[in-house]
Amino acid sequence: MYTLIFLSAQQLVKDEEATCKILESVPCIVYDVLFKVAYRENKTKVLCDLVKMWPYSRFKFQELLQTCWCSSRSLSRSPSRNCQECQEIIDYDESSINKIDAIILGVLNYIKKANTDDSQQLPRRILKQVDMTGLVSRDTCWNEELMRLWTTSISASQIYNSSQQQTDDPQSQRGDQMAEGFPVSTQETHVDLLIDLQMTASLWKFLRKILEDETNNHLHLKCRNFYSSYTFLRDYVKCFTLLNSLAICRMDLRYSKITLMKSKWLMSQMVILQNLQSLFLPSFSIDEKKTAPLAQKTDIQILAEKLGKLKHLREISIHCLCLSDLVEYLLRDLPYPLQSLQLSYCSLTEKDLTYMAQSHHSAHLIKLDLSCNRLTEQRDSFLKLLKSVSNSLKWLNITNCGLNDADFDEISSYLYSCTSLSHLGLHGNSLSKRSLIAFLEPSLCKLLNMKIISVPIFSDCYRNLRTSKQYDESSDFLSILNETKSTQLTREGLTITLTYNSLSDVGDYFDLR
Repeated sequence: MYTLIFLSAQQLVKDEEATCKILESVPCIVYDVLFKVAYRENKTKVLCDLVKMWPYSRFKFQELLQTCWCSSRSLSRSPSRNCQECQEIIDYDESSINKIDAIILGVLNYIKKANTDDSQQLPRRILKQVDMTGLVSRDTCWNEELMRLWTTSISASQIYNSSQQQTDDPQSQRGDQMAEGFPVSTQETHVDLLIDLQMTASLWKFLRKILEDETNNHLHLKCRNFYSSYTFLRDYVKCFTLLNSLAICRMDLRYSKITLMKSKWLMSQMVILQNLQSLFLPSFSIDEKKTAPLAQKTDIQILAEKLGKLKHLREISIHCLCLSDLVEYLLRDLPYPLQSLQLSYCSLTEKDLTYMAQSHHSAHLIKLDLSCNRLTEQRDSFLKLLKSVSNSLKWLNITNCGLNDADFDEISSYLYSCTSLSHLGLHGNSLSKRSLIAFLEPSLCKLLNMKIISVPIFSDCYRNLRTSKQYDESSDFLSILNETKSTQLTREGLTITLTYNSLSDVGDYFDLR
């Protein structure tokens, strides 16, 4: 069932012309539901005019599409996991491209209106940022048509002098048509367009022209997540100066392979990106584990020196690099405390965990990923770390860390003290049903912010855990598995979702802050 507001919006957008005429008198609180309905119903004119009249400083595309208008959730309007209508799926087809194009056109019309009208006559028009992030991720193949859409839409916001010569290029003509009527203005009104980019050599040419011309553009292109490969950055090293104009928040290179020596060169080039807040380094070559400890220590110190030059860096992710007894040298000289630290497959030792517990980072950590490190071998130091991060921690991943029931029983009491914890990854540990149930039941009243727990397949479900990974067909735990897989622990209308999937791609640092 939907709220009365949602059903009314469905009827309203059927007549686009009439809806657009009354937007000035529509209450601000209705804009978000009108947008969601107009997007679903492919009402591009309404979409354009809604953005043009947007009454808030930020327009967050994905958040609007994920808003739930079911009657049971009408107060919080948080997305419901069971409501198919709340989770809008964006397909890169002609329809979605037209709708995104309409949104960009609405922004351009807003800029035009703001630059030509007296600002005192536009009390509701305060749009500063259009957040279109979430259309691409590191796991999706970048769509070239969408990339062209960004570049042509952004080109359309160029402020053309009347004496500027027209070209015969179709894409340029489209830009001219969208920008028609834009006067030359000395006002400072502009809007930031925040997007994600997955960059390859074949797509670089589409972006380069835009970045070179952005000084004449009132629509400022900004990038939150920049997904790329080390190979691209190596071959296009001159691009860093242009990329800096994107004010990139995150550089994600995790699916490249690299050596520690090459990472030092890479970091020497990346220090120009002074807006960088998050860095996912490429996976390191297995040969790094054969490096002499003294030489590796020196390399780590040089890498740390480069990282220290990124003054806004708050998240670091390192995968598959042997950091045994070296974490201190990596983190101690960073000028500001980290809020997110991911060290998976890094062979962490008791010394490393002890340093992390005592460091200036621990009291600020929101997100901590220690997956695939043998925590059972340094349980005491891990418990000290949990205690030191308990006031700030929201996301913890300890999947595949060799934990058994005895370990987890002791860890549980420390987890309960992490009262802000919302995401917990336990997948891949040898935990029994008894151990999980003993933890989950008190979680409902002790971990009030908990949203999702990635649980392991119970060790009870194996006939012989040491020699076989086959399910015991005679065991009733098979039915328990199927039941638990879809279980949602309910607490006053909120839920704790249990999943067998890895936690690594759930709960982004930027969203947790």
